[in-house]
Amino acid sequence: MPVTSSEAGARRAMLVCRIGADLLNTPGTDASLIRVAGWGAIRDLTEETPGLRAVRMARTADGFGLGPWLGPFPEQPPAITGVLDADVPLVHEVLNRAAGAACTWVMITYPHVAPDVTMALGHPEQLDLEVVLTARSILNQVMLAYRTSLVHEELARTAITDTLTHLANRQAFTEVLYDILDQPGAGEAALLLIDLDDFTALNEACGRETGDEVLRRVADILREIVRGSDVVARLGGDDFAVLLPGIDEAAALRIAERITFAVATLAVSTPGVDSTGAGIGVVGVEPGADLQTLMLRAEVALKAAKRRGRGQVQNWRPDLATET
Repeated sequence: MPVTSSEAGARRAMLVCRIGADLLNTPGTDASLIRVAGWGAIRDLTEETPGLRAVRMARTADGFGLGPWLGPFPEQPPAITGVLDADVPLVHEVLNRAAGAACTWVMITYPHVAPDVTMALGHPEQLDLEVVLTARSILNQVMLAYRTSLVHEELARTAITDTLTHLANRQAFTEVLYDILDQPGAGEAALLLIDLDDFTALNEACGRETGDEVLRRVADILREIVRGSDVVARLGGDDFAVLLPGIDEAAALRIAERITFAVATLAVSTPGVDSTGAGIGVVGVEPGADLQTLMLRAEVALKAAKRRGRGQVQNWRPDLATET
C-alpha cells in the first residue's frame, strides 16, 4: 500500500526523535557509537524514501574517499581525485555514474565540527525538502553529540595532563603507581624522582618564560630517553618522575645517568646561564610496597643526590634514612 505524505512525515519525525534517544543513551559519549547511531538513522531514512541515495565523502590529500553507500548504487567507486570541493560538477558526475541515474545532489557539511566530512544526498527527482530537513536534523544531533564527546575527551585528558609540558601530571602518575602496587605479579620496576638543580635561581635571574622553556625541553629529553611503555610525569614546579616497569634498579641507574648527562648538556640561551642540571633519586619498586613508603624512599635518595652536588644520581639504601 502506498505511503501517504502525512504518514511519511510522521515516520521521519519518529526517526528524528529516535536518534535523539539513541544518542542520549550512548555510554560515555563514545564517538564511534555516535557515528554508528547517526549512520543507522540515515540508513533508515533512505529505506523510508524510495530512490534516495546517501554517501559519506571524507576529504583526502587529493580529493575525497567515498563510502559507506546507502540506497541504490550499482557502482561504488572508492574515491574521487583531483578536487577539493565536494559541491562541483565533477563530483556530481561521479556520483551520478555510481547511482546509475542523473540525480539532484545536496551536500551537507559541518565545517566547524567535522571539516573533512560531507554527507551527499541525491535523488533522481527533485529532492524533497522535508527529507533534506530530516537528514539535517539527524546530523545536527549527531554533530552536537560528537562535539560534546570531544569536549569530554579534552576535559578528561586535561585532568591527567600537565598543561606546560604535556606529560602526565601528579594525579595520573599516582594512579599508575597505585595500579602497579596493587598487582602482586606485576614484576620488577623502578622509580626515578628528578629535581632540576638551581632552578629557582634560574627562574629569578632569567624570568619565568625562560624557566618554562627549560621545563619543556627537559620533558622532551625524558620522552626521548625512556621507552614508550614508561610513564613520565611532571609532579609540579621543577620536579619530574619516571616509572620504569620491567627494569631492575641497576638498569634504572644507567637510565638516570643518561638523563643527568642530557640535562647537563642542555644549553640555556640566556646571558649568564650556561646550562642546567638535575639530581635524581632511584628506588626499586618492591612487591607489596605502599605508595607512601615508595615516594619517601625516592625523596630520601633524591636529597642525598642533591647534597653531593649538581647532576648527581643516588639509589635508595636503608642507611640513607639515617643520613637524612
